[in-house]
Order: sequence, then structure tokens, then C-alpha cells
Amino acid sequence: MKLVIRTGFFHVLCICFFSLLYFLFQTHFQHQYKEKFETIDYILLSTTIQAGVGISQIYPTSFYGKIIMIIQQVIMLMTHIFTIYIFTM
Repeated sequence: MKLVIRTGFFHVLCICFFSLLYFLFQTHFQHQYKEKFETIDYILLSTTIQAGVGISQIYPTSFYGKIIMIIQQVIMLMTHIFTIYIFTM
């Protein structure tokens, strides 16, 4: 049970951290419908990537934006792979 709680806490921490990164690097992203971003847009982007859905109205427009998204996706994948490995032991 501790592993499940720690994994959930880790995912929430990743969502908060990457939301902040997306906010700091907002010039490297573009919104599909509007020019100005709201705080909820960054949280939505980070949550959809962390959940593995990856669908959002925000998309990267530069190399740095793509790298940030790739890092979050790799962290998400490694966390899921590690969790599945532990639960199947």
C-alpha cells in the first residue's frame, strides 16, 4: 500500500513540477485556439501527459518545448514500467 501512495504522490509532484516548467517556458508553446494561456492550461497539459493521454490544446513550437515534454513522458513511462514490475513480483 505504501508503494501505491508513494507512486501517486510522485505523479502529483511531477504534474506540479512540469506545470511550473511549462509556465516558465511558455514562449516555447502555442495554444490551439487562443493567444493567452491560463494557469489551468498548464496543469491540463501536464496532467494529460502524466496520465499517458497526451491530448491537449497546447503544443510545443520549439526544440526546448519538445525536450520538456519528452522528459515528462519518459518519466511517466519509467514510473509505470517500474510500478508494474514491482506489482508482478
